[in-house]
Amino acid sequence: MIGQFIAMPDQFRLDHPAIDMQHEVLFALYNELKISQEDHEMAFDLGDIFLGLNGYVATHFLFEEELMAAFHYTDTAMHHEEHRRLSENVALLHNRFKQAKTLPEQQQIANDVAQFLLNWLAHHIAEVDRKLVRHLNTLPAALS
Repeated sequence: MIGQFIAMPDQFRLDHPAIDMQHEVLFALYNELKISQEDHEMAFDLGDIFLGLNGYVATHFLFEEELMAAFHYTDTAMHHEEHRRLSENVALLHNRFKQAKTLPEQQQIANDVAQFLLNWLAHHIAEVDRKLVRHLNTLPAALS
């Protein structure tokens, strides 16, 4: 899917190996989208990116929510709400893409997806997930 992997910047690493590894997938999807937008030689296929996003949302959010329950995270309701909103936004963007009839429409949706992912990276991972990982890192069993 991605011709060149660009590593996740250190400021997005949360010092929880399993969560960091999963976040690298989201960052790779963002990079794939940006590369496909910039390199006109590459086939533009937002559908593949949505396949990756939909799979990511389903598995990663479940993983985090199971950790929150297992390790008695106090802000579970707020974190669940963030996940619900992110999932809704992915579904809305995906529906827009499925209804798009022209390449310019798809390109606009790709721009919207890129902005959405950038906001997700900057807010959810850097703030909301960081708070969860701080809690998990106080519990030695949560690291594995």
